[in-house]
Amino acid sequence: MLEIVVQSASMVFTWQAMMFMCMGVAVGLALGAIPGLGPSIGIGVLLPLTFGVEPVAAMILLIGLYKGSLLGGSISAILLNTPGTAGAAATVIDGYPMHQKGEGKKALQGAILSSGFADIASDLFLIAGSISLARLALLFGPPEFFWIIAVALILTATLAGDSMWKGFLSMGIGLLIGSVGVDPVIGTPRLGIGSTMGRLQGLEMVAVLIGIFAISEIMMNLNALQKNEGKTMLGKETVSGGSLTKEDIKESMKSFWIGTGIGTAIGVLPGLGASAAGFLSYSVSKSAYGGKTKNGSFGEGVLPGIVSAEAGNSAVSGANMLPMFLLGIPGSSVAALLLAGLRLQGIAPGPGVFRDHGDVIYAIFFALIIANLINMLFAGALVKPLIWSLRRDPRILYPIVLFVCMTGVYSINNRMLDVAVMTGIGVLAYAMKKCRIPVAPMAMSFILAGRLERGFRRALQTSTGDWSIFVESNISKAGLILCMIAIGLVAWQKIKEKDKREKEASL
Repeated sequence: MLEIVVQSASMVFTWQAMMFMCMGVAVGLALGAIPGLGPSIGIGVLLPLTFGVEPVAAMILLIGLYKGSLLGGSISAILLNTPGTAGAAATVIDGYPMHQKGEGKKALQGAILSSGFADIASDLFLIAGSISLARLALLFGPPEFFWIIAVALILTATLAGDSMWKGFLSMGIGLLIGSVGVDPVIGTPRLGIGSTMGRLQGLEMVAVLIGIFAISEIMMNLNALQKNEGKTMLGKETVSGGSLTKEDIKESMKSFWIGTGIGTAIGVLPGLGASAAGFLSYSVSKSAYGGKTKNGSFGEGVLPGIVSAEAGNSAVSGANMLPMFLLGIPGSSVAALLLAGLRLQGIAPGPGVFRDHGDVIYAIFFALIIANLINMLFAGALVKPLIWSLRRDPRILYPIVLFVCMTGVYSINNRMLDVAVMTGIGVLAYAMKKCRIPVAPMAMSFILAGRLERGFRRALQTSTGDWSIFVESNISKAGLILCMIAIGLVAWQKIKEKDKREKEASL
């Protein structure tokens, strides 16, 4: 064990790895600060470019970008009243008013420190959880894996959007896309479109995920920019005010721990994400403080409001990688892209990943912690360049991003088919977003379609067709109960909301 840890540390503390980490953090801060960009587009662009790069260096680059973009989103939220990422939406509530009061410097410092240290706490939870639960995951058989994946898909479908049925529709589309190629059990071609598609193992994961998260997001942003043409972002271009004091830190500690705890808990559940964690952390902290602090009320520009929102949305990042490393189930859209990055390096996350690639995984754990420290340093030092970048028209970046995505996807297999798949899936995901159909269930079910089918069919093969195998073990029974509870709770909540709307309409 100690030998692997030392070996992993030596893989991280090299000039190439540290250069990649600093580059990733800097690019991530810029992408996160510019509204409309963010980690999904950034990782989508860099993902195919990591093909052929040494695994640890490649993952360090992607992790650095992810960490940087999380923190970058709070900069535009505080300075421009516009969150750079969805996760920073709750930061706007107190961040921008605090900046308007002339305390922008203190607001940014609070956001940087709370985001960075909450992220570190979440990463430590990931490391401890992965090491302690890795052996338990090895005990799962086909029925247990089937139910675990089913629970993850149902949670994502029910929690990802406004409508449970739209979530299930998205999940069904993803399962259909994931079924294209070769049967995962008997190896026969299916759902082929011509001879070329019939010989594929399946659609290229990187192409599909870039289409879902990057291409569709670019199309949405271009559409939004066209509608808002002529409008400019408002806000002060200078950061003024004093620095954080010991009293400020002491007053904000309660909101920090509330946000960190809630964000970590939400991060383990697929489908909720950083935005939900930020708003829930803010609401709970507001109640815990009685809505007021020494410097004013929540919503009027108080530091604990910023700290709770930033701690909540940042603590999600480490926790949502726990199911990815242990079971190969991504907890968020970014985790799905990171999973694709690992597979591109020939590493399949799951129960055996610590046994087969322990040195790489422990190196990634080291990188997660170090990236947060670099992130906090860079965020403080690069505020002025980031403010300058916020005033630039993001439309000049989109053609470059599209070109890099297409070139990178083509370079993986040297196939124009992958570029066509990326484009087609991107258009489909864009249409779904316009219809308010969430795309996260589609991405999740596409990634897990093969494993879900293998677990289901191998369980039936093992039991010679006896369906009772799916409820024999305690884990299988718990999985069935959780699926029923998830669907039941969401359906009950929707019925309550419908009744409430009808009562309000009748008044």
